[in-house]
Amino acid sequence: MDNNNNSITSLNTTSETNVIVYVCIHFVMPSAVAIGIIGNLLSILVFARREMIKFCVSIFTIVLALSDILLLTTSLFNIILPEFVGGLLSDKSAFWCHFHGYFDLLFAALSGYSVVFISVERWFSVWKPFDKAKYVTFKTTLITVITYTLISSFVFSWFPLILRYVPTSNAAHTCDLFKPMIYKIFGTISVIYTYIIPFIFLGILNILICYRLHTRQQTSIQQSLKTANNKNRNESSSASASVRKRIQRQRNTDRNITVMLITVAIAFMVMSFPFQIYWFYMQIRQLKEPNATLFTLTQTFRYLNCCCNFFLYSATSSLFRRELQQIFQCSNALKSKYKSTSSNVTNRTKIISSSAVFSANYDHMATDRKTLLSKAAAESLNNINLTNGHHVSFKTNV
Repeated sequence: MDNNNNSITSLNTTSETNVIVYVCIHFVMPSAVAIGIIGNLLSILVFARREMIKFCVSIFTIVLALSDILLLTTSLFNIILPEFVGGLLSDKSAFWCHFHGYFDLLFAALSGYSVVFISVERWFSVWKPFDKAKYVTFKTTLITVITYTLISSFVFSWFPLILRYVPTSNAAHTCDLFKPMIYKIFGTISVIYTYIIPFIFLGILNILICYRLHTRQQTSIQQSLKTANNKNRNESSSASASVRKRIQRQRNTDRNITVMLITVAIAFMVMSFPFQIYWFYMQIRQLKEPNATLFTLTQTFRYLNCCCNFFLYSATSSLFRRELQQIFQCSNALKSKYKSTSSNVTNRTKIISSSAVFSANYDHMATDRKTLLSKAAAESLNNINLTNGHHVSFKTNV
């Protein structure tokens, strides 16, 4: 939001005396950006693998990782770099003046609704496992992603229109908010759309999912299996045992993914909620300049949420860890193969060069031997013809 980013000017003046603000902006936030970008890229690689992409929810997790990367990049230009370059980037670029808050809201909304639809998919998986295949498909998933992306892009289109890039007396420019009432009204609507609505849906869905996981004793799949076993008593017990093992393995995988994504949703609610509360507090109290410590801490938690998902995936899902391990194993195998290929090429080059030297030496030895044999044959065949008293010489072609 624009007044939040403009308030960084006041934060810059107090950061030298406020240790919390200084540590957050100079150390915590840059570390969160670097770790978050790397972690989300690794998450995209894992969820794009064959064993993971077969789940429709992987599309939402990939979109979540992309939006988190973009949100962290936006924070780099809105909060971190201004502290090092000595001024807001929105005062140095007309484009960034109009769109710095737009991008922040857009990417935050994409992250929030990605988590919401992750929980919706898990709700179907837990409560409506047989209806899930009907409603949750790759086509409907892609349509959902495109829909909430377009809606979010339209909802925040008001933001660039309330700002102007005006020159100042010292040949510089400043990014000025010239319609504060529109900002307050549409800003409140945007915060409700970006944070409050996802928070409510996430709370309801995850309570229902946790309740179902806690109370479920038997799934409908197990009941149908028992019915089938009662009707077909003549079937071999080994076949039914293998079916039970396969179903149990599928249930364990599904439960593993559900626990992982519930953890991500809870982390999103906990770490983004302080910023929501503080923003409404500022609007209610009509504060022109926020408290430097509270503003920086709430923003820090907000950006830390963007970098923690990779660690939550790794901590709560054995399937995610296995796929991640296979990525590094493939990388090491490729490196070993490359080294082996390079070593083979080097050895072949050495063998070829040594063969060439040996061939050259052999040819030289054969030439010398041929010359010596020619001389010996010529001397032995140079005879004197005693009959006519003439000296006759014979030459041989060797």
